[in-house]
Amino acid sequence: MSRIDKGKIVESVLNSINKPTERAVEAVAERRLMKLFCRNNEEVVELYVFYGRDRSYMLVPGMFCGCKDFEINVVLRREKGSCYHLVALELARRKGVLKTLEVSCDTVREIVLELLLNENSLTLRKIVHYQASR
Repeated sequence: MSRIDKGKIVESVLNSINKPTERAVEAVAERRLMKLFCRNNEEVVELYVFYGRDRSYMLVPGMFCGCKDFEINVVLRREKGSCYHLVALELARRKGVLKTLEVSCDTVREIVLELLLNENSLTLRKIVHYQASR
């Protein structure tokens, strides 16, 4: 099995920016793309997340999404160049509409573990709910 070509994923995301899917545009309009960050001494750690209604996914801009569509159709079957979550992230970054929250590094670690294990993070949902109620 050959390795995945990361350049093709980046290219697919950039090509999709010109004609994004309705789902990607909707996700940006609903502000479902987030950047969480923490400061560890002088280092800044960033975590990008697609915050879905039922599931949330970790994202690496232009390279990786934790969703099943990315895993199956981009990585395994190679039927697609990227998923709509990555396209939505790039759109949100370009429009400057990422929700950006500073949290503790322990919180970032906890969210990463929850997303990897459950495709959801109760910690993240509590933070978002708290922010919305302020």
